[in-house]
Amino acid sequence: MSKFRLSSLFHSSSPSNGDAEAKKLNRRSFSALSASFRQKDYGETNGTPATKSETVSEQPASRMIALAEKITKATEKLEAYMKSKNLPMPSYDVDAPADFPALPDHVQLSRQEIIHATKELSLLAHGPREAFLDVLALTAINHYGLAKLVPVDSTITLAELEAKTSLDPINLARLLRMAMTNGIFREPSPGVIAHTAASRVLAEDENMQAWIGFNGEDIFPASAHVLQALEAHPEATSLTRAGFQFAFGTVDKEPMFATFGKDPDRARRMGRAMASLTGGEGYEPSYFVDVAKGGYDLSDIDAAGGTFVDVGGSHGFMCVDLATRYRNMKFVVQDLQKTVDSAPKPLSADPQVADRITLLAHDFFTEQPTKGADVYFFRWIIHNYSTPYAVRILRNLVPALKPGARILINDHCLREPGCENPWDERVMRRMDVVMLTLLNAQERTEAEFRALFAAASDGFVFKGVTRAEGCRMSVVEAVWQPDQVVATETKTAEEGAAAAPATEAEAPADKTTAVEDAATAAAAATPENGAAAAPSGEAKTEEAK
Repeated sequence: MSKFRLSSLFHSSSPSNGDAEAKKLNRRSFSALSASFRQKDYGETNGTPATKSETVSEQPASRMIALAEKITKATEKLEAYMKSKNLPMPSYDVDAPADFPALPDHVQLSRQEIIHATKELSLLAHGPREAFLDVLALTAINHYGLAKLVPVDSTITLAELEAKTSLDPINLARLLRMAMTNGIFREPSPGVIAHTAASRVLAEDENMQAWIGFNGEDIFPASAHVLQALEAHPEATSLTRAGFQFAFGTVDKEPMFATFGKDPDRARRMGRAMASLTGGEGYEPSYFVDVAKGGYDLSDIDAAGGTFVDVGGSHGFMCVDLATRYRNMKFVVQDLQKTVDSAPKPLSADPQVADRITLLAHDFFTEQPTKGADVYFFRWIIHNYSTPYAVRILRNLVPALKPGARILINDHCLREPGCENPWDERVMRRMDVVMLTLLNAQERTEAEFRALFAAASDGFVFKGVTRAEGCRMSVVEAVWQPDQVVATETKTAEEGAAAAPATEAEAPADKTTAVEDAATAAAAATPENGAAAAPSGEAKTEEAK
């Protein structure tokens, strides 16, 4: 099989390196083709043939043509870079690279433009009525481990493959052939199955197997019941009333984390699936740790020998990275007892790092035990919980906080629609809907994070949101400043004394925020009222953190 090149979608042949004239000819050919499409589509006006100039000037290019032109330009940029670096071209040949190489930002942008534009163009060309059972075929192939049963360097007949599975020959063939339409497996001759690059990845990458299993066997069934959950409980705040519970018969019984806690294989699959996502591009811990990358600067706390608490921190990989960079700070990693017990010992081969990290069993739905720390850090925690639970988590910090203590939330922070690049916006919006499906939880905007802190306590002063370039996760920051609140309230009271109501009946009601009212009402309406809420360690495994 010859190597597939993206440029072949629009050019009959690719220009050789340095052949500028050939590139010009190819671009002119495509422009002429575009013009001919427009001439064909808009060739008559009021029954009278239009001239080319009239057609182009009076009739704008269709969205499909605009997308095709965008794909061509971006593809030329990507291919030119890859050729200049002697990188292999994208291919589904079995020996093709499983991943793209690291690309500079401007080239990576071109790649993202290709992906986004080709998807939109494909949707337009298919039309709104077409539907596919791609998820079913892929889930079944993954569930039965078919990719691992096909030899990587040779072929296998359908009859031989059938003998290795519990599937009957008809269903085995139909599932494989559906997957082949997406480039997963190939059939070089009738009844003979061989790998493609995509199916080889599925055979060899355990995190990918887990990601497909978690999506197809947990998220997919749960998503089919989200409407049922919303119809029954439109407030969508309870951990035991999400689409997941309606799908698996656990409504008002237990949250998803407790369900997984009873099934180690399922829990392990979710952990690997989360590792596949959160360990990917745009989520690397270095975006928080490395100041040169736009990470969070902790040098002042390090100079003072301060303390950093990673709440729900699993096995402490973030603190290991931070302790490697900052040599004076102390670190506390908090999680459930079973997670603490399963942590590697020592956490780091470097004694100078390991000696400064303490593991502590703690459920963040109870009062914070580490008093007077400088930073309380939550990574991939708050987005797992609806407002009532998130407010409780923050309130449980209050007894431990000293003035000036920082609370840092490392999560997605949604921007206004259209402000994100299309690739990242799709990733984040998908995650937001997954949170609704599994946990009645959500990704949040800056305003929603601000409201969480306001609902938790007036002593939190919201400082804002920052995000390193190239990273999908933001750092949401608040500082505990109760003295400022007291001073402001005292001054306000003194200034308003003269205008105080003459009678108690005229006095305004106590001030509360709308978010706090909603949070209190929702928590009261939730049957478990937090008692059955998943403590920190159940929210993730070591890999999922």
